[in-house]
Amino acid sequence: MALILMQVFFTVIGASGNIWSVINTAPSIFLFALVQIGTHLAVILGVGKLLNIELRLLLLASNANVGGPTTAAGMATAKGWNSLIVPGILAGIFGIAIATFIGIAFGVKVLKFM
Repeated sequence: MALILMQVFFTVIGASGNIWSVINTAPSIFLFALVQIGTHLAVILGVGKLLNIELRLLLLASNANVGGPTTAAGMATAKGWNSLIVPGILAGIFGIAIATFIGIAFGVKVLKFM
């Protein structure tokens, strides 16, 4: 049942998106996001290769970092990596929790200079 509801969730989110609308409306934001995600992937794959980390672990960690716990669980389920579903969810949750406080601290520091 959870798998069906997760698929419905992704379908609804995906159906409402239109990549051409984003490119036409705000090309600079699209380009910034493309460079940001491309750099993230290059760093993740480069460090993973240096440390001999499995590709599936790197890709799932990257997904949890960028998309959060729900997309990490969806990717692990879709790829048949059943042993990585819970670690993907936990990585996404911990990433959100840690990044929230880092973002707030960074914002406070930046606003002090304004």
